[in-house]
Amino acid sequence: MKRLQFIWKQEGHRRTAQRYLCFSALFMTFVGTSLTLAQDIKPMVQSEDTHYFDFWVGTWYVEENGKIDTAGTRFVVRRSIHPAAYVEEWRMDLNSNSTLTATALRGWDKTNNRWMYTWVSANGLYQVWEGRKDQGHWYIYNRFNIEGDQYLSRQGWIPESPGRVLRISEKSYDDGATWQLRFKQILVRKEP
Repeated sequence: MKRLQFIWKQEGHRRTAQRYLCFSALFMTFVGTSLTLAQDIKPMVQSEDTHYFDFWVGTWYVEENGKIDTAGTRFVVRRSIHPAAYVEEWRMDLNSNSTLTATALRGWDKTNNRWMYTWVSANGLYQVWEGRKDQGHWYIYNRFNIEGDQYLSRQGWIPESPGRVLRISEKSYDDGATWQLRFKQILVRKEP
């Protein structure tokens, strides 16, 4: 009988410990959630910068030699959860035999006053780019190390006229002091 009482007391302590751990986990979850929600519940304040990509909604195709290839590379862009957030569906022709699809989320970060960009491709690439303004235009920046080739990359979508955008990609080996052109594309908005 004494053995049963000893086991009962041990079980009681275990239950108390389990309750304590459960309560602690719930408390930390509540505190963590409260801190996350308390970061900022104020509405986004719109500005000229939050409206920079207003031109970007629509279906975009690459223009080459004055011709628009509606069967090739395209970007389908729609507004998302707020006026400065966009969901992008990419279809890129890499060459005559291969195509890569991707989904991207472009959004204004009101906490840091900049655009952010996340890109996920069908072949498993996941990239997070940070936005920086340079000479009146917003670019996205990311660091790469591709088989030992380390550089800072940036891309810009620069409106040239209504329905026409210059997409430019550059890289820098000196942390952005100088830039080398990777590619330029003219994108034209055209509904399919």
